[in-house]
Amino acid sequence: MNYSTKIKEDLDLLQTIEKQQYKAQCRDHVRFLRLLKSGQCSTQTEAAKRVNLSLRQAQRVWKTYHEKGLETLLQPRKATYFGKLSTTQISHLRRFLLDDQAQTLADIQAYLAGSLGVEYTLGGVFDLCKRLKIKPKTGRPVHIEQAPGAIEIFKKSLLR
Repeated sequence: MNYSTKIKEDLDLLQTIEKQQYKAQCRDHVRFLRLLKSGQCSTQTEAAKRVNLSLRQAQRVWKTYHEKGLETLLQPRKATYFGKLSTTQISHLRRFLLDDQAQTLADIQAYLAGSLGVEYTLGGVFDLCKRLKIKPKTGRPVHIEQAPGAIEIFKKSLLR
């Protein structure tokens, strides 16, 4: 395949765009196209190895460029899915857990369904706790996110 005719942008423009990219992924994609356009690499496999992409990634980059153009390759990816809870609901959940009102995953599940109106299975609650770094068996925050002064209060209550 003659990539020099298939790639519309000229070499100087591709090199300028490559230097302007601050994200490594976008920079690699433009470099991949530049190597093909300049003729330094005659196949996608060669160019992929030089840019450190897998063959499948290179094929996806080429397909995206061929169908939608260079602008699509340079656009940031869409935001990923972060779950059913919003940030304010997560803060309410953390406050609930700091008040030591949940001892089990079922307690957390009941709170989520009753107060926040979000239905989770027990497995989903476990995954949520894992993602938020909450100890799932006792429903308490991990030490790093512990409320200031909580350790001293706990130690004083043990001494009595």
